[in-house]
Amino acid sequence: MRPSIAVSLSALLLVACASGTAGGGAGGASTSRARRDPNVITAEEIRTTPAQTLYDAVRALRPAWMMRSAPTALNQQQQTQLLVYVDGTRFGGMESLRRLNPGSVQAVRYYSPSSAEARFGPGHLQGAIEVITTSN
Repeated sequence: MRPSIAVSLSALLLVACASGTAGGGAGGASTSRARRDPNVITAEEIRTTPAQTLYDAVRALRPAWMMRSAPTALNQQQQTQLLVYVDGTRFGGMESLRRLNPGSVQAVRYYSPSSAEARFGPGHLQGAIEVITTSN
């Protein structure tokens, strides 16, 4: 029984190594897409979406950011959404992104609750989104 386990593990290791190197040098676009920062949306990424508002672009490119602001039983009485900052100034909640034109945005960054509190001060139970405009 032990030799069959060793053979199975060897085969599994061989398959894992082969799949890890398959296509490694050929796909420049897929490599850059796989390495994107999950906490940053660049102007280049925004241009790839047909979004009319920044809200639509964020929803298309990083939907997990919006799911983080869903209320839970523990925080129903407290802040239940991400706060949005534009060029360092508090702008509103997630819905305020609907008022922003994606063409005027250089980058959008998500901050975890602890990072948001370190950057913007207390009161960011769901984190924050900072929008950096091209006019900044």
